[in-house]
Amino acid sequence: MTHKLPSACLLSTGEEVLRGEIFDANNHFLANILGEHGFEVQMMLTAGDRRDGLLFVMDTALQRADYLFMSGGLGPTEDDLTTSVAAELADRELLFDEPSWDAIVTLFRTFNREPGDNNKKQAMLPEGAEILANARGTAPGFCLTFERHGAMKTIVALPGPPRELHPMIGDWLGGKGYKAIPPEEHLFLRFIGIGESNLAEALEPWTEQWGEVSFRQDFPEMEVKLYQPATDKRRSLCEFAVKHLGQFLTTFTTQAVPELFSEFMCSQGSTLALAESCTGGLAAKIVTDTAHASEYFLGSIVSYATTAKVDLLGVSSESLKEEGTVSASTAEQMALGARDKLHADLALSFTGTAGPDGGTSENPVGTIWMAKSDAQGCQSKKLSLPPDRERVRTAAVYHGMHWLMQDWLKERCSSFKD
Repeated sequence: MTHKLPSACLLSTGEEVLRGEIFDANNHFLANILGEHGFEVQMMLTAGDRRDGLLFVMDTALQRADYLFMSGGLGPTEDDLTTSVAAELADRELLFDEPSWDAIVTLFRTFNREPGDNNKKQAMLPEGAEILANARGTAPGFCLTFERHGAMKTIVALPGPPRELHPMIGDWLGGKGYKAIPPEEHLFLRFIGIGESNLAEALEPWTEQWGEVSFRQDFPEMEVKLYQPATDKRRSLCEFAVKHLGQFLTTFTTQAVPELFSEFMCSQGSTLALAESCTGGLAAKIVTDTAHASEYFLGSIVSYATTAKVDLLGVSSESLKEEGTVSASTAEQMALGARDKLHADLALSFTGTAGPDGGTSENPVGTIWMAKSDAQGCQSKKLSLPPDRERVRTAAVYHGMHWLMQDWLKERCSSFKD
């Protein structure tokens, strides 16, 4: 018999969240930690500080799920309504909790202050609720279980500040016996160079037989995930991806291309130099954002201007006039120059039109030429990317890294183990 996962809805409260003035980090965090602990998250909701709206959203969530995890609305002011609306839904009275008040007083006195009368509101909690102590703030949380919509429902109310919410939900999960599912029980596949719709279409023969997968865009990569798949299902998807999507497949882990690239370079024992034009130093940043870059990365020559390409990398001024800066010839000369100037085993170059202006009919915005140079010679490759400046630059770097380690990735993925 299949074990049913507990279902949950998430609700962030506050006008500033509803209006988009602050990012809803709490729902994002709760979705991750609850998913890791075996909850099936059904909906993520936001409500302002108005009783009728909050009542409607909370009741809607309880119709849908076993648990409602809330953040915010536990403060001392009149617009902090979480506790009173929860009590109304559960048909419970609000009772003054002396231990919670003592904790509030103690916290205030730690800072040589006294709580105001309005802080007593934070110690008024629903009858029968489990009080969740807050060591980092004045607002205790609570866990309230009651019958509604023909089933037992639970509201877990948490404070809004993340520094208070994070330890509180961690303590609650541990106290209830929920354990994090080891990441290795899930299956991750990551791809580059293929969009979500094309990837979904390519996977259709597999999903028609085995069922749906979860997609997540992590630009410029795509991640596919199976939650706790059986061994035969895991093996089948890996084999299908290697056979039908091998040119786009990077890994069966959560590792992004830069992490894989660092592992690849360290395993090769080679040194790397970069020559950058349109990427403007972004390639060097992405390389050095990842640990162990010092083991292989020598440096980058950012030759943004045409004169810099000639003076710093030895690109021929004649070829620049004849073929332009966005060309295979320029990219190759840049890579050769970087390898020579920095005495590297391997060099990678980028030149192109990132936009928003500067495109031509021959080289529209999004056109990138990259080249790689090593002891065996020099090769170039053209990319045609969607015309968005930052995405063009980022995607170019990722594609360049992927190009350098493509054979290594194929061998690595082909030798996967269950």
